[in-house]
Amino acid sequence: MKYSIFSLFLFFLLASCEETSEPLPQYIEDEINRRIDLKLNPSISIGILQADGKARFFNYNHEDIEIKADKQTLYEIGSITKTFTSFLLETRLISDKNSTLNNYFPKIDNEILDSITLHDLQNHIAGVPRLSEGFSPKDWSDPFNGYSDEILYEDLNSLTMSAQGRWAYSNLGYSILGKSLEVNTNRNFNELMGDLLQNTEMYRTYLNHKNFDEQKMAKPYNVGTENSYWKFTGPSRYAGGLISCTKDMINYLRFQRENNILFKQDIINPIQTNVPNLGDTKLFYNNGWFVLKPNNDQTILLHNGGTGGFISFIGYNTKTNQGVVILANGLEVVDDIGLSIIYPEFELGKPKRSIAFEIADLIEEDKADNLQQAYKQFLEKGQHEDIIDVYWLERYHFGKENYNISMQLSEIMVEVLPEDWEVFDIKAQNLEKLNQFEKAVEFYKKAQSLNPDSIDLEKKIKRCEEKLS
Repeated sequence: MKYSIFSLFLFFLLASCEETSEPLPQYIEDEINRRIDLKLNPSISIGILQADGKARFFNYNHEDIEIKADKQTLYEIGSITKTFTSFLLETRLISDKNSTLNNYFPKIDNEILDSITLHDLQNHIAGVPRLSEGFSPKDWSDPFNGYSDEILYEDLNSLTMSAQGRWAYSNLGYSILGKSLEVNTNRNFNELMGDLLQNTEMYRTYLNHKNFDEQKMAKPYNVGTENSYWKFTGPSRYAGGLISCTKDMINYLRFQRENNILFKQDIINPIQTNVPNLGDTKLFYNNGWFVLKPNNDQTILLHNGGTGGFISFIGYNTKTNQGVVILANGLEVVDDIGLSIIYPEFELGKPKRSIAFEIADLIEEDKADNLQQAYKQFLEKGQHEDIIDVYWLERYHFGKENYNISMQLSEIMVEVLPEDWEVFDIKAQNLEKLNQFEKAVEFYKKAQSLNPDSIDLEKKIKRCEEKLS
């Protein structure tokens, strides 16, 4: 194709007008650099959409990391994918959003499907659990790899509901929603999502990890440890499978601003989430987006996402017409940074390195003989405690079959959370992998005593008892 000198000049003129270089406020940049220095987030990539349509991009990198972030560096965006799936529902559904699941899965013999609508799933009010009770990945360091239509059908057959009509976030719900869209439109994930990416001019956004050079992608990190990529498969892709960069995500914000009614008018009757993180009674949900109402005249649409080594945030202030995207590795949430950029009254957090970072360093240095004792010593020194970080570290090493490590981490979790059935389940999983079946039964039964309705725990107990007989 040939271009005239004038057309080339016009192209570069338009390209230069797309971006502007106004700096971030110093207090925000200082906080970002502090987190980078601590490796809470080894790299952070930011895109800002201004009211006039111009974009600003900022990238921050720890000096030690191999792949330095820029506006085209790829990150897993996790649950921000749900906003794409929700938009597909709004624009591609042939039938009614209030149609029930039995219309899409007539061969599933579960009367619960007669009372769940696509609208319920889209808004997390279907009473569907966050994950199916039998969710049991082959590799906990890459948990959605291997999820398939067949597993989803098993989940639908055994699906139970709790508190339908009350908001409760569900990855399983969006997997079901995505599969329902496929049945309704007779199109698959690649076709549905691929068309949307083309319409949105997201040419460096990917549906999986296969079609690009991994040198273009940031490395996944968690508590200072290089982690695994999460390779979503089957219908789980609708809940968290997209991979993107800040340049493309700014295009996505532009597209949403122009084509999504939520970005253009007051949101009527959003659903109260009762999530306290951003202020009691201030965070709502509507058709794929969280809705923050910090005061009477401000509405901010937002979503975040996280995988095994990446964290993400997207937000849009409908009053100022400004948007922001933040993609980072590490699992320290960046919501507060994004909100502070588009709503300056929002207060930045001051996250700290938790004990899990120090434990990860000991593991890296092959000094993991007694992690329980080390944990107590760090705690006595006043080191910040975050048991969720320990959980992520344990699941990573369990998935990598480092059972000597994951077993010790599970024991820390049991000691810190003695009333939580899941930590006893996790310790039992480790015991089972170490062929200590009698002890595994003991801890599965302890988990069962705290969660007596669990069918999955009963199956695990039976499995271990059969190995003892």
